[in-house]
Amino acid sequence: MKLLKEIIHSPARFEQWHLSARVLETYPFRLAMIRHGGYGCHDTDFYVERIASRGFSALVITLAGKGRFTMEDGSSFTVHTGDIFVSSPTGQGHREETEGPEPWEQLWLLFSRNSSAIPDTIEDYDVFQIDAEKETPLIRELIKNIIDEDLYEGSTSLKSIELSAELLLLILHRAIRPMGNSGSRAHHSQLAALWGDVAIDMKKPWKVEELAAMMNCSRSQLTRICHELYHMSPGQKVREMKMEHAKILLAESSAPIHEIAESVGFSSLSLFSSSFTAYTGTGPREFRKRKKIQSDT
Repeated sequence: MKLLKEIIHSPARFEQWHLSARVLETYPFRLAMIRHGGYGCHDTDFYVERIASRGFSALVITLAGKGRFTMEDGSSFTVHTGDIFVSSPTGQGHREETEGPEPWEQLWLLFSRNSSAIPDTIEDYDVFQIDAEKETPLIRELIKNIIDEDLYEGSTSLKSIELSAELLLLILHRAIRPMGNSGSRAHHSQLAALWGDVAIDMKKPWKVEELAAMMNCSRSQLTRICHELYHMSPGQKVREMKMEHAKILLAESSAPIHEIAESVGFSSLSLFSSSFTAYTGTGPREFRKRKKIQSDT
């Protein structure tokens, strides 16, 4: 008999949307190592039961209504709008359910065991808070934009999904990894706009001085902010975006590799190949071949 890691009961009045494979493949979700997730508005009969030591972290944000968590040790508590429940991969089992007559609106994400997005300090579970009046409406709009763009599948849908995902994960990062420097936390919306400009023109050889000017800050300040938020330099962040975009093009298009290299700012195919190999551990041709085999099976 196979032991299920999750048991989900969905009542008649039940609205839920799951992150598609296309969304999970975008670079913000891949970097955060999010393996599953979705948005739901659950009636009073809804519940989820998760076993202990399940091997992944569960994060649940309450956007409206109330939910109740009952832990394996018998403790129980209610979450309200703006509360973020986070359980570690080795945490105890628990049950989450709608509490009260109103539907429980939530966003839930499941992170792989080794995800750096979840603090190592959470040995079992913890509850964090965001601004219920300002940030929960923003998260709702971001996730709904991701849903709409995923269904629409227009020429700019993927970039729109990536920008919304980037800002969503920045808000979560700020909430569950509080930093002493409030100035860095205040830059999340500016950074989302900055990376949005970079995403629109991947071919451009972006310079750190130019990025800093767009942020209206010094080179050293932007470098410090990026290290605090992403644990990498601004240049490394741009390179990460270019490589993730190249991965998408290799997997989802039939464009020649030299054209993909040019589209992310490499005039030399050999330089692109070596950079791509250093980033992914495999060359672009082998990466494309592997993705095609996976899509055919």
